[in-house]
Amino acid sequence: MTNCQEDFIDTLVDDLSNIVASLGINRVAGQLYILLFFSQEPLSLDEMTKRLKISKGHVSTNIRALERWNAVRKIWVKGSRKDYYEANCDTLKIILIQLKLGLNQRFDELDKIINNGKNKIESIKKNNTQESIEVTLDFEKKIKQVEKMEKELRRLLDALKFFPF
Repeated sequence: MTNCQEDFIDTLVDDLSNIVASLGINRVAGQLYILLFFSQEPLSLDEMTKRLKISKGHVSTNIRALERWNAVRKIWVKGSRKDYYEANCDTLKIILIQLKLGLNQRFDELDKIINNGKNKIESIKKNNTQESIEVTLDFEKKIKQVEKMEKELRRLLDALKFFPF
């Protein structure tokens, strides 16, 4: 690979990893994926460490995460005992899977918040004052709005099932 090609890939790694980081994905994982995506051959952990000038521990940890996401795969290179990796180039599938997993986690957190809210409303109701009744009616109405929104978002997310993953 020429210096010009390396500079080009380095610029892409830097620029695209900023976008990846803004989406909440680990910057190092993004750098590794982008480096492998644009690489013309599989790379070893040592090569990635040298190229990105980051610790081998960072590379190893983030490569394992990328493997779990099916974003990269280990490749055997004849004559070498090192582990080599290449990118899964189906970026749309990888992004959609991660987006769906992330949203499902947030929805699960929202479920817990809604249930906690309902429990607190029941505690307030036990006061039996006119003020507590009015407050709980308003809270219940708003909790139901949040539940309705969450159900609709989950329905939309389930509509993504037409993607093959």
